[in-house]
Amino acid sequence: MEKATDMEMEREEVDEEETESVSDVLRDRFRLSTISIAEAEAKRNGMEISEPIVACISDLAFKYAEQLAKDLELFAQHASRKIVKMEDVILSGPTLLLGPHAARGRMHVSVASC
Repeated sequence: MEKATDMEMEREEVDEEETESVSDVLRDRFRLSTISIAEAEAKRNGMEISEPIVACISDLAFKYAEQLAKDLELFAQHASRKIVKMEDVILSGPTLLLGPHAARGRMHVSVASC
């Protein structure tokens, strides 16, 4: 019985490592795409953009996407669904655009992590 439990624990650890690996790859690809877009937009507008600013934009875009995913999941759960629908995306718009204090008429943007 103990051997089966050990094997199950090892299998769970492998699954967690694979999930983390996939998440890392997706995060890196997202950030590379964001960097590419930021650099292309700067060039298109005849501007230069420094590496720290590009990194900050990339980090903020990734955090925005993570928060969007969490909000969409919550909206779907609130509606007793497992699938995100377009109405969830539409509902998430004001909160994501104006920040968590949108309902109180205040806008808050944090770049402290950059």
